[in-house]
Amino acid sequence: MRFLNDDLVIDQANAVPMMQVIGAGLPRCATSSIQAALESQYIGLAPCMHFAHIAPHADRSDILIAAVQEVDTARRHKLLHKLFDGFKASTDFPGSLFPDDLMDMYPDAKIVLNKRPGGGVKWEQSIKVLGYAGSPIYYAVCFLWKTDRNIHKLWDLFSQRSKDTLGLTDDELMTAKHYDAHNAWVHAEAAKRGREVVEFEPRDGWEPLCAVLGKEAPEDEPFPHRNDASEVRMIVRILYTRGLISWLVLGGAIYGAAKFLVKRQLF
Repeated sequence: MRFLNDDLVIDQANAVPMMQVIGAGLPRCATSSIQAALESQYIGLAPCMHFAHIAPHADRSDILIAAVQEVDTARRHKLLHKLFDGFKASTDFPGSLFPDDLMDMYPDAKIVLNKRPGGGVKWEQSIKVLGYAGSPIYYAVCFLWKTDRNIHKLWDLFSQRSKDTLGLTDDELMTAKHYDAHNAWVHAEAAKRGREVVEFEPRDGWEPLCAVLGKEAPEDEPFPHRNDASEVRMIVRILYTRGLISWLVLGGAIYGAAKFLVKRQLF
């Protein structure tokens, strides 16, 4: 299941820069749907980086954490190349956190600003489904899994970087102001580099993506629809269940070991 398992393997030793599309929009802006479209037979940009390729891998999230914390541009780019080289496109987090870096790293890539239908107000409502990642309860329940500890840390780093980059306060995080500030920042960073930004919503269908990439849009194929809120909630339930079971197993092991030592009269 996405976000829990991922069998994609990139040979980093031989990976080369090949990014053709930078999806610069925030999470919960049809990122999984756009990933499916980019990887489809009609566009053919597989694999596409998405947080689903980060979350199940502690080693990848370790690199991402280091990249978010790295203030030196050259060293940060070196870390990001370890994550993004070998991917033909990117959408969702972590790409949405580094669109300025990715523009410099992949100067020929098209920039697509994927937006939430209904704008910032709808995004503010939608992003709440991911708020579990910053919850202390999630951190405690799922602590035994490094992947979950890293996700919790990444939420904090995402929040801090958003405040620093976009000039937001704590109260403005994950609000319509956050959404609007991010989109304005993407446009500003692209303008600095003389790059065009293609704005996109899933209701626009295949045509805008295919046009910017020189592909023929399919006529009778509906645009993909992936990763709705119900799927995210199911994944969160699985994470909590997995965390609780892990604590029960650990508790049982400690109890069994203690009971064994007592019977052996080592206490």
